[in-house]
Amino acid sequence: MSRPRIPPAVLLAALLALAIGAGEAVRRGDADRPRERPAAGEAAEHAPEDWFYRQRVRPDGTFPQDRYEASRHQVLATRAQTLGTSASPYTWQAVGPYNIGGRVTALAVDPAGRIYLGAANGGVWKSVDGGVNWSSLTDGQSFVAVGSLAIDPSNANTIYCGTGEANASADSYDGDGLWRSPDGGATWQNLGLADAGRIGAVWVDPGDPNHLLVAAEGHLFSTGPDRGLYRSHDGGVTWEQALYINDSTGVVDVKANPVDPDTMFCASWTLIRRPTYRRASGAGSGIWRSVDRGETWTRLSSGLPAANDSLGRIGLAIAPSRPSTVYAQIGSGSNLGYVGLGFYRSQDGGTTWARRDVGTTFSGDFGGFCWYFGAVGVDPQNADHVWAMGVDIDVSTNGGSSWSDVSNGMHPDQHAIWVDPTNANHIYEGNDGGFWSTTSGTSWTHSTTLPITQFYDGAVDASNAANVYGGCQDNSTIKTTSGPSSWTTILGGDGFHVVVDPVSTNVVLMEYQYCCSNSGFQRSVTSGASSSATSGWTTSDRFGWDTPIAINPRNHNVLIAGSQYVYRSTNNGVSWSKSSAQDLTTDPVAQVVYGTCTTLCISNADTTLYYAGTDDGKVWRSNNRGASWTDVSAGLPGRWVTRVVADPSDPQVVYVTESGFTQDSHAALVFRSANQGAAWSNISANLPDFPADALVVDPLATSTLYLGTDFGVWFSTNTGASWAELAPGSMPFQAIDDLVLHAGTRQLFAFTHGRSAWKLDLTTVPASAPVAALPARFELSSPWPNPARGAVRLSLELPQPTHAEVAIYDVVGRRVATLLEGAMDAGRHDLAWDRRVSGGRRADAGVYFVRAVSGGTTLTRRVVLAD
Repeated sequence: MSRPRIPPAVLLAALLALAIGAGEAVRRGDADRPRERPAAGEAAEHAPEDWFYRQRVRPDGTFPQDRYEASRHQVLATRAQTLGTSASPYTWQAVGPYNIGGRVTALAVDPAGRIYLGAANGGVWKSVDGGVNWSSLTDGQSFVAVGSLAIDPSNANTIYCGTGEANASADSYDGDGLWRSPDGGATWQNLGLADAGRIGAVWVDPGDPNHLLVAAEGHLFSTGPDRGLYRSHDGGVTWEQALYINDSTGVVDVKANPVDPDTMFCASWTLIRRPTYRRASGAGSGIWRSVDRGETWTRLSSGLPAANDSLGRIGLAIAPSRPSTVYAQIGSGSNLGYVGLGFYRSQDGGTTWARRDVGTTFSGDFGGFCWYFGAVGVDPQNADHVWAMGVDIDVSTNGGSSWSDVSNGMHPDQHAIWVDPTNANHIYEGNDGGFWSTTSGTSWTHSTTLPITQFYDGAVDASNAANVYGGCQDNSTIKTTSGPSSWTTILGGDGFHVVVDPVSTNVVLMEYQYCCSNSGFQRSVTSGASSSATSGWTTSDRFGWDTPIAINPRNHNVLIAGSQYVYRSTNNGVSWSKSSAQDLTTDPVAQVVYGTCTTLCISNADTTLYYAGTDDGKVWRSNNRGASWTDVSAGLPGRWVTRVVADPSDPQVVYVTESGFTQDSHAALVFRSANQGAAWSNISANLPDFPADALVVDPLATSTLYLGTDFGVWFSTNTGASWAELAPGSMPFQAIDDLVLHAGTRQLFAFTHGRSAWKLDLTTVPASAPVAALPARFELSSPWPNPARGAVRLSLELPQPTHAEVAIYDVVGRRVATLLEGAMDAGRHDLAWDRRVSGGRRADAGVYFVRAVSGGTTLTRRVVLAD
């Protein structure tokens, strides 16, 4: 994809900022894109940012994966119940882009040429025409983040998907285990391994399809015993850990000798994310070999880098034409700058190794974030012809001793490769810009039918709803004027907020990361065709990854934007100055957040009334156009503030949404104040416990609210007293990062972080939101995960208020734990067993039974606990 370069004046400002320590470097092969700021405490790297993660963690930096799973299951159960009663008459329609793409993480191709593609946050896709057209295989499934794909060699219709992106990127959730489709992706079955976190590779034995190996990296944000290599001999019914290194080291890759699968290799990787650092290397990283089809493993060392803190991610490949030749692409740790540590080759089946890339540019081909890359390709007919995947795609014809770049204009950041077994010039490739193909080995064609763009923010031209703008991860600020397949780039870098002047609609303000590397918003007077820098910004301020901006709804010449301060423009964004010298953050040190403004609002009902929210949980009000600010955070939980929204007609009413999951209660983070923030009430009502990302108050009926969440769009027609999912099932299960209501056409636009943008005609939506009906009968769900290594979750549904009891029993009938006992309200009740039995001891591995009793009826479910 061709992308315009940053205007010289802006580039000069960025370089000046870099010289004084506040700017960002520009990476090789992508000079139009400033790279991202490292997290506090990390080495200076230009890595994909942790904005998604930092929004959702608890204040101590832990990520509540169990809360995410519980909320996901609750949403799916509610959706199934809603769709089971009647089909929705109103549906979301795709806005695109189809032609921009997004991060592709996995590729698999069967002998018939059918291509299966996994997206970082967009599910699994299939093409039967060489990647020209695609169909989604997982829109009805709960998983969206894909780490790996595999096809059963003995049955090309059987597809395996390892969930959880394997690239250590923090803008997607961990996965929920291994899934299998027996019919080419038409239906899917979960095979367990819910605690695998992120699955880097799946191997299916060509001689026995019941024999499976799965490379489990573990949960990205926590240590634990579930990392390592897993093995199943019964097609995924049961699993055992074939290799365990330690609680912060998982396995990211596994490969088998194609002629003699008794010989196998896997790569372990030490990886853990914390609020203040990324550890993506360590002594646990290494290469392992098995000579008994994965039963036992031995670490290899001869000729390889020594086990130490500098040993990072490793990608493996075996030459099909000469299986004794094994390649390893090895990255370094933060102390060496996360560059390549070397490209190694073994010619004796892994017994001895030699570094091949000495004196080449290989080590610098990973942009300072080598943990993001791990794919290696080998020509099926020439063992010396290899490809290394980094920021660009490099090729060697002599086994890695020299390299040349064959990217030739392809989007950067390479993650997946397939080489045709009969023609090494025929290659499929996946990167941050989607799917690419070549029949020459050097000239690439981009797929333009893959709607997997990850938006951060969006905007719609007030005078013409066909003109849609958005900022997206690794794919610039983009716009369309003529439909889903016609999006174009208007500003390089990762794209974020866009403001289209509602009066002079040719005027557009936009940004790339950190408010254009601390240089301020860009302004265009040609609808984005060209842009120039604005003035008045202090480059030493703390500008957030996604810097907020807002326009006065009654005076298009007045705008505000935020660092730790609020800036104001009175001349349509041409020049800016600080509205006051008041820092609105706590300026945290070594915390999850940076201390920046994250959301701003100017009230339509009273344009002297401003609001601001920050990443450290502060909400502020100004009654004098930003000249002074009052802290109105009391009564709020102090999470990352995603939106502050003033009621469009009542100057007293204001709403706040916060991201992250709650600490103690199961309630979403949506709040309302009727007195300009002096007091707050939680209006989450029946919403599941999930991050709330965007909120719109309907100007024609202010009791109607639209809420963008990590689990779709929800709406309330009674000011938050009750909520329902909006058009459930008609938009893929996806995180909604932004919502825009186009007043003129009554269309609601949703910008997702993995499945592009969508719109809904609000004139078709009922005047009152449906409330989920009470369950028709007493029900106990199946436990999950099952088998389980840690906590077990399930739900109880009661058709009426009653006394209920739920307890755990062992195989001889002894009660070992009580989950619930007493009077219960009607409806759904989410339960969890932390695997503790009486006295607090951890329950032994084995079979247990969950028994629910109510009104003389008993329900029983079986659960298996693994070691």
